[in-house]
Amino acid sequence: MIDWAGGCLAPRGFDVGWCRLDLVLLHGADTADTFLKAYEAAAGQPIANLVLWDLYTLRSSHQTVETWVPNYRDLGRTDLTADVLRARHTYWARACLQRWAVSTRSADARTDRS
Repeated sequence: MIDWAGGCLAPRGFDVGWCRLDLVLLHGADTADTFLKAYEAAAGQPIANLVLWDLYTLRSSHQTVETWVPNYRDLGRTDLTADVLRARHTYWARACLQRWAVSTRSADARTDRS
């Protein structure tokens, strides 16, 4: 995956997390999940610690997501207002936090059985 605006070497999860956030903001969580399935199929392996990468992108964008409106307008997405971006960001944050909580409980249960 290439991010021309910020090209650098990074773990795959870093770029996948940012792409998923963009897809959630542009098209919704189902599109982000479809992208992930296709990416992992092409790579032949899952993204390690995906929920942590998703949470990283959310933390990094939390205070600025509304300022992204002009970027999306340049793509023809005049429907994406600051309020819409905040609502989608909040939805994705809640969904990712729920996934993290479930994965943490599962890991705790595996540890308790050991």
